[in-house]
Amino acid sequence: MSFIKTKGFVIQSIGYRDSNRLLKILTPEHGLITCSALGAKSKKSTLQVVSNPFVFAEYELFYYRERYRVQSASIIDAYLPLMEDIKRLTCVSHLAELVLDILRDNAKSKNSYQFWAYASYKITTDPDPVLITHLAQIKYLSEQGFAPWIDNCLICGNEFSEKGARFYFAEYGAICERDSCRNNVGSSSVIDLSHSSLLTLMYLIHNPYEKCFNMRLTEHVRQEIINYSERYLTYIMEKNYQKLDMIKSLENFEQGNIR
Repeated sequence: MSFIKTKGFVIQSIGYRDSNRLLKILTPEHGLITCSALGAKSKKSTLQVVSNPFVFAEYELFYYRERYRVQSASIIDAYLPLMEDIKRLTCVSHLAELVLDILRDNAKSKNSYQFWAYASYKITTDPDPVLITHLAQIKYLSEQGFAPWIDNCLICGNEFSEKGARFYFAEYGAICERDSCRNNVGSSSVIDLSHSSLLTLMYLIHNPYEKCFNMRLTEHVRQEIINYSERYLTYIMEKNYQKLDMIKSLENFEQGNIR
């Protein structure tokens, strides 16, 4: 048995029994850990705030027989703007679902803590949280071994022209406009990407976090990146993530497009 001090982000908080919570905390040293927070649902508990979803805190944990229990904690950032903005909260909830899925079989997967620190902060503060979410998930998937082949043509190896390229999801890569290259792959789920979108993806994949989430895109490139991101996520994870659909429904409602 031992006591551990660590900083961490609450990625998931689930109530169990009458007053307890089960927390998934992403830490720099131990990766994603599951901790019990006894009595945390009680309004009088000192653990109530530090057990809320997406807070950042410093925790003192009791560790025994591969189980963690929160003894005490001090809040560092409660991320209150998330709780006041349904769009931002939905975006970070979506990203949390992806991170939990990735870490299910490898709780200490590299860079996840640093990634979450940058991505959650930008979702909370950036004027376009939806775009940040899609940039973040492309970056995260790339770092976890699912980087697309995007720097040059998958078949001939030549750089892409100003005409852009066609991305073949089954091949995990982009192919130039030459018929000789496209005839080398069978029918597949595809998406056309402009040259600007290709450059955006290259920049995103090859640069550190502090540069990745500060891009400003034209509306056309923004929409191409979002469309690509949605389809690539579904193809890689073999799962339909639906949380962001609520934002589309909300935007349609605000624009009077409800049918």
